[in-house]
Amino acid sequence: EKETGRRFQHIALEQSSNSSSAGEIRFIGDREVAGTIGWRWSQQTFDERLRENPHLIYWTRNGRPRYKKYADEYEGKPIGTVWSDIPYLSAGDNERVGYPTQKPLARLRRVIEASSNEGDVVLDPFCGCATACIAAEGLARHWIGIDISDKAAELVRLRAEKELTDLFRGRGRIFEIVHRTDVPQRSSETVRSPNIKHDLFGEQEGKCAGCKHNFEFRNLEVDHIVPLSKGGANADENLQLLCGHCNRVKGTRTMEYLAARLRKDGIINASRGRK
Repeated sequence: EKETGRRFQHIALEQSSNSSSAGEIRFIGDREVAGTIGWRWSQQTFDERLRENPHLIYWTRNGRPRYKKYADEYEGKPIGTVWSDIPYLSAGDNERVGYPTQKPLARLRRVIEASSNEGDVVLDPFCGCATACIAAEGLARHWIGIDISDKAAELVRLRAEKELTDLFRGRGRIFEIVHRTDVPQRSSETVRSPNIKHDLFGEQEGKCAGCKHNFEFRNLEVDHIVPLSKGGANADENLQLLCGHCNRVKGTRTMEYLAARLRKDGIINASRGRK
């Protein structure tokens, strides 16, 4: 808009859904305009809005009026649950630091801004290469990042020294990186109930937790939902019953792998029901 420098788009003031006002006259500034298909606004609305903003009307080459929708007044649409506007990091992206599951900094900023306020504490218990920590510091949040990977510890230290030192110095704050090598290991000793198989048989109503078929008690085997080799506990809440076939297909893999194999083999359908 040349008078103010504001950006805008123009929207029709005439619409057929208001055909009852077709042919009516509207006085717009020093012009008298007859509607052809109907008016969006009454004369009173025209007068009120033009008093508020005399530049509101946009005139087409044919001399028809439209009204301006200004960019600085547009609130936008609420963001949905699928974010397609933030791309994945490419192999040659400048943000890349060498961590296989690194997320874009813009994505973590959005998560933090949407769910916290300045001065809050952001906890990322699986911080990887510390993208959430970097985002939190840039948004004036306190933060704590935790990870069990030695590679993560190495990258957090390098990234913190490169990207956080100046931020902290400018705010008069300090940060500390603790890298422990004496982390206690989870015990693999049996801590499950002595009658766990009978308990699980009742809870699962005699069905295999994988294929959902019914089996006799003797044909079901106790399985670790999260394998011990992947950090799973040898405790009741991490145990289930699988038939011999499902137990061998799953092996030391995850339940997601087992479900995918059973769907591929046509044993269960996509909704995980018995086929």
